[in-house]
Amino acid sequence: VVVVGSSCLQREDGAAIMAAVSTIAQNAGVSSGQQETWKILNVLHRVASQVAALDLGYKPGVKTIKENPPKILFLLGADAGCITRQDLAKDSLIIYQGHHGDVGAPTADVILPGAAYTEKSATYVNTEGRAQQTKVAVTPPGMAREDWRIIRAISELAGVTLPYDSLDEVRDRLAEVSPNLIRYDDIEEANYFKQANELSKAVNQADLTEPLVPPQLTVKDFYMTDPISRASQTMAKCVKAVTEGAQAVEEPAVC
Repeated sequence: VVVVGSSCLQREDGAAIMAAVSTIAQNAGVSSGQQETWKILNVLHRVASQVAALDLGYKPGVKTIKENPPKILFLLGADAGCITRQDLAKDSLIIYQGHHGDVGAPTADVILPGAAYTEKSATYVNTEGRAQQTKVAVTPPGMAREDWRIIRAISELAGVTLPYDSLDEVRDRLAEVSPNLIRYDDIEEANYFKQANELSKAVNQADLTEPLVPPQLTVKDFYMTDPISRASQTMAKCVKAVTEGAQAVEEPAVC
């Protein structure tokens, strides 16, 4: 099994690195006599649902946004802080859709409160490519709505109404775009490994001279890495205990 971190594929010579490890994995598969469906080459992603985004056809756009600032920027659960006000024109309109009022909310001109994963029926994909389904545990607070309902309402106001009115219809469309996203709890076979290996041979890119060095060797803070945990008082206490010592956390008296 060959496991490649997604961060090394984001280098300038990422295509050449992928071609090299693809060749290694292909040779390993042939020499070991494994079945064609065996997943020899695996890419380990760093961000939750990055696999699902790729399944849907997502392409990175941060660099494009910075080079050609748009008049309107729609942040859908974008709380990584990759884009700031300084990257945009002064008259740009920022719309933020998300929950817990995280990093993206303070920079926005318009805030559309969405639902957290506990507050909606949704589809997620884990790092092995397995589609998983969640159910509603609690109702969204206040004026918060399920994300697809917000986008559907915006499309109607914009005069380009999206052709679905229910979650089932949304999933029908999901099946058209990426059928694997509705095959819940199934692990997709590595059907195109040979084809991908053949395509990698066509890569005409020289390797950079810089060595492969992991961008992060230690985890500074793994207690607060997403909007929900960053809004948690319990997680804040965990961080304080780690950084300042357990004695720094004041616990309420039990009597």
